[in-house]
Amino acid sequence: MGSDNLVYGIVKPADTVPNGVENYSYLVATDKSTSPMIFFCANSNQTVTIKYADHEGGQLHVKVVTESELIQKFYKTTIQKKQVNNDVSLLRTE
Repeated sequence: MGSDNLVYGIVKPADTVPNGVENYSYLVATDKSTSPMIFFCANSNQTVTIKYADHEGGQLHVKVVTESELIQKFYKTTIQKKQVNNDVSLLRTE
């Protein structure tokens, strides 16, 4: 990841964020000008709602995926698990 680290946080009432992401968590690259901010929320029905805007900060795109889809696609093999665990260990919090 180098100097382009990801920062994890939880949207707070005083944060300036798009409508519809209250009580969501977020990920953003430390260089905010090159990457969109990604908001996400784990739901009680074992799905995750992901909301993100393009680089210009336009309308939020919404995608809902199941936790099992995420595990199947990104956390199935030993190599994937090692990569994800390493990436998570590098997250910074705001």
